[in-house]
Amino acid sequence: MPDIKKNIKFEKQQKEIIDKLFSIIDNTRTFILYNLDNDEKKQKEIIELGEDIKKYYSCSSCRGINIPDCKRPYLSIIRFLLKKNGYDFYSKDYSINQGEGEKLIRTKKYKIL
Repeated sequence: MPDIKKNIKFEKQQKEIIDKLFSIIDNTRTFILYNLDNDEKKQKEIIELGEDIKKYYSCSSCRGINIPDCKRPYLSIIRFLLKKNGYDFYSKDYSINQGEGEKLIRTKKYKIL
């Protein structure tokens, strides 16, 4: 059970990583996938957490870190961190109106509880 040992040994570091994640997604505890997909700065910041995640978590189940051709590694990392830290993570369909005569953008809105 190496996961339990890392949870105890690196509790402070894990708290710092989850705090960094929340600061990247603006501490709102909600985010829209379309906005995250189009914000390369946030994507890069989330992916850069990967090195710290490898040090302080047992991360063999995180596709965003271990599989190089993952479609959305940043979303995989978010899900992994939230799950490991005991947060619930819900999504619902969301539409963005671009203006009159423009096509609606269908995406997902995520809420962290």
